[in-house]
Amino acid sequence: MVTVLPGPLLPLMAARWGLRDVQSGAFFAAVFAASTVGSIFSPHWLRRNLPLGYASMTAGVLLLIVAEETARAVLGHGLALAAFALIGLGIGLSVTATNLVVGMLAESGGGSGERARRISLVNLWWGIGAVACPWLIAAAEHEGWLRVLLVVLAAGAAAMFASLLPLWRASQLGIMTAPRASLKSEARILGFFAAFLFLYVGVETVVGGWITTYAHRFSGMTVARASLMVSAYWMALLAGRWAGSVALQRVAERTVLLPSLGLALLAVAVLVAPHSTVAVLVAVAATGAGFGPVFPIGVSRMLARVRDHRNTGWVFAVTASGGAVLPWLTGLVSTRTGSLRIGFAVGVVAVAAILVLAAGEDALLGRQRA
Repeated sequence: MVTVLPGPLLPLMAARWGLRDVQSGAFFAAVFAASTVGSIFSPHWLRRNLPLGYASMTAGVLLLIVAEETARAVLGHGLALAAFALIGLGIGLSVTATNLVVGMLAESGGGSGERARRISLVNLWWGIGAVACPWLIAAAEHEGWLRVLLVVLAAGAAAMFASLLPLWRASQLGIMTAPRASLKSEARILGFFAAFLFLYVGVETVVGGWITTYAHRFSGMTVARASLMVSAYWMALLAGRWAGSVALQRVAERTVLLPSLGLALLAVAVLVAPHSTVAVLVAVAATGAGFGPVFPIGVSRMLARVRDHRNTGWVFAVTASGGAVLPWLTGLVSTRTGSLRIGFAVGVVAVAAILVLAAGEDALLGRQRA
């Protein structure tokens, strides 16, 4: 929920303080920059950074409450920037650490299939929070209890911090660790998965970020109805993530990954050509379903290959930047060609590249270790 908080709060803060778009955009920059720093450092002290991430989120949301109640634009904007920086730092620390801890605990007790399944489940719950947040913010604003909702979010983050604090004093996490490996020795593996996950997060954000505008322009839908496309997309992605976690109990990761990417590629390609509203809705849902298992399996396969998880921080940092670069590139292509449909070709190329990387992983990196 905290991850997607800036989006639904943005119009409220912009109206309250009379912000220009460039000032509002600084909120996303603050989250992204701080999250990048958190992702880089998170793997080095997992026992401390996992609870510290929630402490940073707690402080950020509490500061956001103070900012939201501030009438002066300059002060309110400054406090909100600091709040989102704290939130971004918490996201970078905790989300990276969570994926690594869950993946390595599963590795020490169940192998690659169990690792991918557990990472799928934890990311499924992340998605539920991401879907729920905008609806709850809208309802809270309508009923006049936005501050109450933010207090609940801060209390939830504080409760997570308290529950994870014993890790700080633990001698180890109960996971298998390998001798420290040099970054150079694992550079090819980490570069491969940085590209894979960069492209995935980027194209996931392209569809989620641009589909409302796409539906409004080309399907004749009102903005309100077109926004339902986003809900359909994220709900389908959650369904795909759940289905993937079930399938991984019975079949290998590649058996789930390659068909999922094939489905997503066909679905995104549909959006490049003119189609009816029903066809667009089906394509959006199919894209989300295809995307569902990709990120957890990608993280799982990376953890199966790297000797030292402390080298993975910069991969997660690069991964997050895909969500900024590819949507911007889609907008650039759309502006230059005069067609958002053609802009979605960026997504087609990205999914095709991910599919090529997934199919050629063993050829490029050698067979995955057990």
